[in-house]
Amino acid sequence: MYKILLISTLSISSLTAHAQMSREDKMEMRNKMEGTLPEPREIEDKSMYKMHMGLTAGLNNPNGDIDSAPEFGINVGYQPSIPIGVGAEVVTTELDNSDVQKTSVLGRGTYNFGGNVPVLRSSYVGVTAGPLFLDSSTKWSAGPVAGFDIPIQSKSRDYLSLGLTAKYLYTTEIQDSFSTGLALKYWY
Repeated sequence: MYKILLISTLSISSLTAHAQMSREDKMEMRNKMEGTLPEPREIEDKSMYKMHMGLTAGLNNPNGDIDSAPEFGINVGYQPSIPIGVGAEVVTTELDNSDVQKTSVLGRGTYNFGGNVPVLRSSYVGVTAGPLFLDSSTKWSAGPVAGFDIPIQSKSRDYLSLGLTAKYLYTTEIQDSFSTGLALKYWY
């Protein structure tokens, strides 16, 4: 009985709090969310290309009985139109208990969020695909990618960002893998 009373009280109080918001507060909340999904548009000047290069370091976790292993890589990219980004990355990992060196060369297409919500405005989602080179063969991999890049300097023309990236790669004929890591990028 007390649980039902507690849930009812919390539900009613949250509805009342929303109803008590001033019109200005509601407008401010709406304005913050409107820019989150930017309208597609052409690049107007060179600074809007958001060209970058970076380093990634993280963990590759293959499905199956193979242990996780460190993963390192480099990446480059730019934004040919707002909010679309394209890029490439080379990532390598040596799987400990199988003595297999995996190197991926991946192309990437992303949708970049915007707006005023702190982490969301620096986030992206997309797809990545490309060849995966093993010691003795080549496989193909593709999958979703998501992440964010938070500027660690003022956003002038040249700045650094620190972020996280995560991707799940479906790979032909071998186990799929999930990898996540830190991304340090230089934007110019």
